Amino acid sequence: MIEVYLLGAGPGDVELLTLKAVKLLERADVVLYDALVNPEILDFCKENVILENVGKRKDKHLKKQEEINLLLIHYAQTHKCVVRLKGGTPFVFGRGYEEVRALREAGFTPVIYSGVSSTTAVPESFMIPLVDRKYNDAYRTITGHHMEVFKKIVCCYTPRENLVIMMGVHNLASISHYLLTIGFPPTMPIAILSKGTTIEAQSIRATLEAIANKEPQFFEEIRALTPAIIFVGESIEMNLS
Repeated sequence: MIEVYLLGAGPGDVELLTLKAVKLLERADVVLYDALVNPEILDFCKENVILENVGKRKDKHLKKQEEINLLLIHYAQTHKCVVRLKGGTPFVFGRGYEEVRALREAGFTPVIYSGVSSTTAVPESFMIPLVDRKYNDAYRTITGHHMEVFKKIVCCYTPRENLVIMMGVHNLASISHYLLTIGFPPTMPIAILSKGTTIEAQSIRATLEAIANKEPQFFEEIRALTPAIIFVGESIEMNLS
């Protein structure tokens, strides 16, 4: 029986990997993994496993999505247990369902094993609550790498709502200026959360106005902190590092 899995690798900390994930990796014949997957996770694989790095980072794609889809189909045709190991969890900003569609069209039925999503785990690792009844009742998760799309979705200031912005560090200057133009308070807290849940974790916290007024050099240096999440919301405790 052929088995094909889309498996969530979690946000970075190996100990946040699920037991289900560990058991699956121990018997996988092939593992196609993302760039953001902690390399230590691959230590759970058996000795003769085929490992393929198919990671995609900004402007640096080892494989195009179409190539990854074809690789999955190829290995599903030639091996018994194939794992597509994805950062976070498969269906959150990971093109996971594109891979599901390709596999189904080729006659395979993949199984999804969820992982811990960085959208929630990273803010929590910095002691930032996504929902705190003192400050907010909701949070919105959105990508920030296409400003035109971002502007269509975040078109006004919504009190008592936090923003969790993924893949937006390269547009931090544009995002901070734009939020101010649509009514976000200048004193609104903002945090750049880098490499959350790992030993390299660090955060920068300020007000929206302070970030918007930074010099260009600041935004250049911020880009080196990727992967990072931009968190905007009153529930950020400014006195915490």
